[in-house]
Amino acid sequence: MDIIVCVKQSYDVQQLKFDPKTGEPMLAGAPRKMSDMDRRALEEALRIKEKVGGTVKTVSVGPPETRDVVKEIYAMGADEAFVVTDMKLDKADSDLTAKIIVEAIKKIGNFDLILAGAASTDGYSWQIPAKVAALLDLPFFPNAISLSVNGELVAECDLGEAIYKYKAPLPSVVSVSLEINEPRIPTLSAILKASRKQFTDFYIKDLGIDIVTELEVRKVTMPKVERKNMVVEATDPSKMEDEIKKILDELRKENIL
Repeated sequence: MDIIVCVKQSYDVQQLKFDPKTGEPMLAGAPRKMSDMDRRALEEALRIKEKVGGTVKTVSVGPPETRDVVKEIYAMGADEAFVVTDMKLDKADSDLTAKIIVEAIKKIGNFDLILAGAASTDGYSWQIPAKVAALLDLPFFPNAISLSVNGELVAECDLGEAIYKYKAPLPSVVSVSLEINEPRIPTLSAILKASRKQFTDFYIKDLGIDIVTELEVRKVTMPKVERKNMVVEATDPSKMEDEIKKILDELRKENIL
């Protein structure tokens, strides 16, 4: 099995700080990490390789700092990493990102399976794996919670209202959810070895793609949470029943009850 995994270097949203005046995230110097669902996709690829043999290669697309994810990729056990970088890719939309991934995959060569996280930790567009499948004209399985490969691909996919079981010939494209597995924690020796491994650096000119982004994100702010600050008088026991009724009425107005 020759498997290609799409891996994104995302902002670590749990460590993001926000400007208290504007409510906007402070992205300059913000920490990044491998996207959580992509980490599951890489883990699943490694487990398949351990069962049936083969290779696991990765494709990452983004600004120059995307190269930092390669150390994590190799530490987990991937065989080879390919990175497409350009300063302008920090603002790439899902259409452009999918096209770049597809062109990179074509340069890499033969594959039996493409895995990716269903959505990135920071963007959550849920679009790129499906668009990659469409551009390659391959079967697509969304939001997989389990996978098995034995001549053909069998996937259980959580589509919200129910879990569906699908079969398809290879090659295919699968997006995985957080529930599919628990990623391995690389050993110290694996981390040290990963820092010495080389990767293939593609540039946009190598892929013959013009960077044209039609999507512009003008503003991102954290949601404001304003409390009702409803105060009830509870010191007089004779008024307790009326005050409780007031609370229940307010909860019903908010559709909580």
